Amino acid sequence: SQLQLNAAEGLINANEEWAQRIIKDNPNFFRDSATYPQRPKVLWIGCSDSRVPASVVTASMPGDIFTHTNIAKYIS
Repeated sequence: SQLQLNAAEGLINANEEWAQRIIKDNPNFFRDSATYPQRPKVLWIGCSDSRVPASVVTASMPGDIFTHTNIAKYIS
């Protein structure tokens, strides 16, 4: 549907803007991320609620946290 297409375009545009900001702040970020292994110091087990992403509520950078999410209502 048109609504889904607009949402997808918005996400793609936001991703492009994010990537450009990252490159501006750290030109080697993507190369370094692809070169070095992941070694997060934290395992974050949380709900899959899209309103509270771990990286946002902890002000973390990509690779800082390994996250495992579930649907809390159905997991006890």
